[in-house]
Amino acid sequence: MHNIKALASMPAKGTHVFTMLSLLALAACSTGMRPPPQAAAPPTQVTAVVPTAPTRIVPDAVAASAEVVWALRGGLNVAALICQNRALAADYNQILKTHRNVLNEAYAAEQARYRQQHGSAGLARHDVAMTRLYNGFASVPDRRRFCTQASRVADELLTLPSADVPRIAARALTTMEPGAMRLVNSAY
Repeated sequence: MHNIKALASMPAKGTHVFTMLSLLALAACSTGMRPPPQAAAPPTQVTAVVPTAPTRIVPDAVAASAEVVWALRGGLNVAALICQNRALAADYNQILKTHRNVLNEAYAAEQARYRQQHGSAGLARHDVAMTRLYNGFASVPDRRRFCTQASRVADELLTLPSADVPRIAARALTTMEPGAMRLVNSAY
């Protein structure tokens, strides 16, 4: 034991001291040295944790703007690309087919809005905004959470009629990424 204390008091040189201490501790365990027995703790009562049902995205009374619907598609697109989840990628492709009309309407409305605001530079400015949005989704702070939630949102979208997509778009975005609306507002 005094050898371990001597090593611990030596100046640290990288991880060599830590490695040596770890090896000595492991060696002590394997030599039959056992800590003194402790009194058994009284048993504690264990309560079962009941899993909650997944939260469903219920349509709002007010439809989101085309900007938000298109951003939802963009967030799901990024998730399908970065999450390495084949089921999510397949769901995303199915969403594009199932909700084709509402997504095409959102895209057309966004293109028209950019042309109206920026004239002939509108399409190029929309591309820049979409790049910023995609980059924002690709660099979310908690990618694992983003991917899990994107998968849940994609599953939910496949159960909804297209008419409900605009009414769940904002909440679906914030379900995938709590800061999604900031991303949308800063990208556009």
